[in-house]
Amino acid sequence: MPSLTELPPDTLKAAHDSAESLISFKAYLPPGGLLLMLLGRFRDDIREALGEGAGAETEGLPTRGRERRSLDELTSVELNTVSGAVMTLLQARFTQVMDDPALPRLLDEYQDKLTGQKTERAKIQASMSS
Repeated sequence: MPSLTELPPDTLKAAHDSAESLISFKAYLPPGGLLLMLLGRFRDDIREALGEGAGAETEGLPTRGRERRSLDELTSVELNTVSGAVMTLLQARFTQVMDDPALPRLLDEYQDKLTGQKTERAKIQASMSS
């Protein structure tokens, strides 16, 4: 199994940016906090591989009562941003180096929800233009 240290820095940066992007939209992640926690850990692992260390602004464990938001509330640009970040992280070069096998599974499930949201919006758009 390959490790993060075997990936080129620009590839690691792409994974880091995608994980960071998803964490910035944490209110739209599935409930329970597991995906958020695993994303934070993966992001920190990437930082270490880049020689940056975990840094002071790392995301702590999810807390109870954090505000949850529906995917319906994302703008189209935000939805595309989140979906693109998930698609990036689901590339084999990244899923092969994820320490926790639950992370790719949770990302895949989340991508299904994002795709469903996009499909729903496309249907609404089509019905409005008819």
